[in-house]
Amino acid sequence: MSAKVYAIGALILVSFILTTVATFTKNWIVWSVAGLYHYGIGIVPYNSNEVTWFAAASWMMFISFGLFFPLILIYLHAAYKVHHHGCCHSIRHNFHGCTLILSVIVIMEAVAFILMAVNANNYGYGVSESIGSSAYLALSSGIVATVAMSLSGHVARRDCH
Repeated sequence: MSAKVYAIGALILVSFILTTVATFTKNWIVWSVAGLYHYGIGIVPYNSNEVTWFAAASWMMFISFGLFFPLILIYLHAAYKVHHHGCCHSIRHNFHGCTLILSVIVIMEAVAFILMAVNANNYGYGVSESIGSSAYLALSSGIVATVAMSLSGHVARRDCH
């Protein structure tokens, strides 16, 4: 059972790293001019003059990044308790909390990716615009967080009696 708890921690760590890289890199929307010059824009620094959908995606990624800090604290408390006392009924709420926070992170990252994917061609300058690698990293982070969310819910419902 402790292997499942360690797997949750590893998945949370991978998702956190992917979210951090996705949030703070400048490849959300990429322009290619004549195949020679490539320009990218990121969501950091936040600009209040951005279009609404871009600002919404920025805030969703900022909030997702921020939610990882209480998630990590809750997970560390639960992992400590499981390591020292086993998985008992009293720490189910910790795994349910991890599941809840991870579900919010997944939803926000998925919506941010969808906003970028739908609106990237309408962003700017009329040259070849597309979503960049940062958006795909956010999507990957959401997928990894979905696996962590499912495993955390499984541990809460099946293993902590």
